[in-house]
Amino acid sequence: MLKQALDASGLPDGLGWAVASASDIPGALFEQERAAMRRAVPSRIAEFTGGRVAARAAMAQLGLPPRAIPMQGDRAPHWPSGVVGSISHGGGLCVAVVARAGLWRGIGVDIEPDVDMHPDLIPEIASPSELETLSLPPERAALRIFSAKESAFKAQYPITGATFGFDALRADLPNSRMVMHHDIGLGQGAEIPVWQQRIDGLVVSLSLLSCLFDTW
Repeated sequence: MLKQALDASGLPDGLGWAVASASDIPGALFEQERAAMRRAVPSRIAEFTGGRVAARAAMAQLGLPPRAIPMQGDRAPHWPSGVVGSISHGGGLCVAVVARAGLWRGIGVDIEPDVDMHPDLIPEIASPSELETLSLPPERAALRIFSAKESAFKAQYPITGATFGFDALRADLPNSRMVMHHDIGLGQGAEIPVWQQRIDGLVVSLSLLSCLFDTW
């Protein structure tokens, strides 16, 4: 159902996306991918494998051949030359979104089970003013904001290499955007568009940074 919902969501042209189950499929990984998982626990292997399966299926939609997507030292996917993309997993599913690098310069996707966030974690994720923009209980609003900030972070990271806390972004989900609150990454005041939907019990967030414009 997630794949069908994405197909019908009106996402921009030039993207490939796919969904796979988190499962340890024999023979699904390239050697350099398997090497990164030799000491991983079974659940992590299943998520990693499902993510790579989804990524190669998404690449195939763009006419790209299956290629290894090893893990970098920072644990981010190392995409083949000429490809940008993002992978996320949650609720037993893995989703990948990819594009040719000449069209999009940054992609960030995040999926989370649509559940309440523990109250103790909320102050780390969102300010009271951010929470108030959503007509939801704070525990559920914080989960939505968490997912959106994760996708925005992933979109900017391959461009800037910047790491930062949740307070560096200000969520404006009613206007489908994140705004950089600190002078880091893309710079204070920079906007990162965020598309978010609730699909089949999951929150799906997607951020895209165009090579020509910062919106889509």
